[in-house]
Amino acid sequence: MSSFWIQTSSRLRQVLARVRESVETHPGRVAAGVGGVLLLSSVSAFALVEYGPQPQLPAPSLVQQPVAIDLSSQVQALESAPRTLYSTAYVEASDSAASLLRRLQVTDPSQLRVLARDRHLQELLLHRGTMVSAEVDSLGTLQSLTAALPGLAPREPHVAGDAVAWRELSIRAREGGGFDDQLLTQQAQAQTRVASAMVHSSLFGAADAAGVPDQVASQLVGLFGGEVDFRKDLRPGDHFTVAWRVYTAGNRVVRVGRILAAQVSVDGHEHGAVWFDPSGHAQAAAYYAPDGSSLTRAFLLSPLPYDRLTSGYGWRISPIFHKPEFHKGIDLAIPVGTPVRTIADGRVVYAGWGTGYGKYVKVEHPGGFATLYSHLSRFEVHVGEPVKQGEVVALSGNTGWSTGPHLYFQFFVHGKPENPLDIAHYTPKGTHLPEGLRSQFLASTAPSTRLLALLPQDADLAQAGRSAPRG
Repeated sequence: MSSFWIQTSSRLRQVLARVRESVETHPGRVAAGVGGVLLLSSVSAFALVEYGPQPQLPAPSLVQQPVAIDLSSQVQALESAPRTLYSTAYVEASDSAASLLRRLQVTDPSQLRVLARDRHLQELLLHRGTMVSAEVDSLGTLQSLTAALPGLAPREPHVAGDAVAWRELSIRAREGGGFDDQLLTQQAQAQTRVASAMVHSSLFGAADAAGVPDQVASQLVGLFGGEVDFRKDLRPGDHFTVAWRVYTAGNRVVRVGRILAAQVSVDGHEHGAVWFDPSGHAQAAAYYAPDGSSLTRAFLLSPLPYDRLTSGYGWRISPIFHKPEFHKGIDLAIPVGTPVRTIADGRVVYAGWGTGYGKYVKVEHPGGFATLYSHLSRFEVHVGEPVKQGEVVALSGNTGWSTGPHLYFQFFVHGKPENPLDIAHYTPKGTHLPEGLRSQFLASTAPSTRLLALLPQDADLAQAGRSAPRG
């Protein structure tokens, strides 16, 4: 036994001596070997943690508690609550009291019968284009009706700040039945508004972007119609400035008035106009150029505020019969219902139906001239009626031999049809301002002219529709 322990001890000392020698001779290999053993130990431990048995989670529990909510009372209250509809409509030429009220959603038969006899409502029907507002409940029963009736002085006041009268119609239903109606005279204040705009596509598009009412844009066309053909002369980059009058009550515009001053730049050429209404000289009230020369022309260049020429004067292939024909007028594309204005003072000699023309109006003018407007949808004049330059004689349409909504316009000189695009050759200017009124003219028109000068010509800088100082 002692011999065994002696041999074992001797061998152990030899192994330790070799290990010490190896460590001293190759220390890097020994460190790597030890690191590898430790790494394998770590991997094994990781494997045991990753794939070892997992603890069991407790089973979920769900607690339900019914809650009783009774909404029947709320639903009943909502169903029984009265609902009010607010609506607006415009008086049309063919309106009766019943047709106007039905467009306002009034359907109660008894109310329709009573209101048909209301004298104030009957007067309202005489003013085509008046806006009417109404409150109607869910059963079609009228609660209230309001409208501003024209009541301004027929001739606008000389001073822009004068107060003028207008009338407000009010009809209200009584709880026990029947109506309370009244027509009150109110005071509207005259104000001057100014705007400037750059043309990108059309005059009316520029006016809309600048907040200029359509009535004012139409006045611009009529005002410069003897000098500028807005259908073919206007180009992108042209601009205009305008000052006009409005009548307001509170924040409400009762009526858009006339242009006081305007300037239009077309292809670098400036065209200006001012309104002059001298006290005591009604015959001299008119639009003049800033230097006092007259803007009045015998003829406007177009019967429409805007249009698109689709077929000119002369030979063409007929779109109806598909063969050559001489076109004795011009075709102007325009939506149905556009107002058609006579280009000069005259008298209506025909308003009816004609083969090919459809509905048409013919007007004779002094000096052997005549104009014809056809393919109309509605007449606004009758035979024998005198008309003034710019007065609406009809609404455009698509009647007769027509391939689409448009106006066929003819111009006659001593019974012979001439090219309507040459009207400018027959339109001399009117008389100049009387010399005795020149100082009054300059003093009266200076404020409006200065307003235009204050506005920038760049549309991005213009302040559209702003109120000007009164005076």
